Amino acid sequence: MAEDLRVIKTKRVIRGALVELMSEKGLSEITVSELSARAMINRKTFYRHYREIGDVVAELENEILEGFAEIMRKNNASVLDVGDVFRDISAQIERERDFYVKMMKLNPDLFSKGRIKAMLCRALSVSLKNDGAVTDETTLSAVSEFTVSGVLSMYSMWFDSGCTADLSALTEVLVKMVSEGLRGFVSDEKLSAIRLK
Repeated sequence: MAEDLRVIKTKRVIRGALVELMSEKGLSEITVSELSARAMINRKTFYRHYREIGDVVAELENEILEGFAEIMRKNNASVLDVGDVFRDISAQIERERDFYVKMMKLNPDLFSKGRIKAMLCRALSVSLKNDGAVTDETTLSAVSEFTVSGVLSMYSMWFDSGCTADLSALTEVLVKMVSEGLRGFVSDEKLSAIRLK
């Protein structure tokens, strides 16, 4: 059953207020009272939707995961279409840079550990397996871990450097490195969707 529109709007306001507060102070310093005041709701309303502030953070991370999953669905993309997938992910990060900067401040391991990494590793493993390129589970795990760790490390590096480098130029480096690395496992014909500049 779909959530009531009022519930969706209230949660959106709470998440927005938390993102604002995160730019002013650390998460551990933010209280439910302060968050509720910023969202212009009462504490009861907050507790009607969340048990604690950590639940709001988890929901924000879910938004990131859903955004990345949507990119893959939109393009009907296999992660083997690295050009399309990573250019779209980079474009989303660039569009929502302030949000991602705040999320990285909140969780510096956002791109190096956890659910984002697991989702991308799983997507790459499925793509490689479906392609028949890699059938051995150990090799499959190693290729997925190495590739996704490199990609996410590049994003972390960009955030750590203050987002000063041209993200689209870094993305082209990333696409070239990943596609060349995958050529050791996947035929050129299967990688034909990669559009290198």
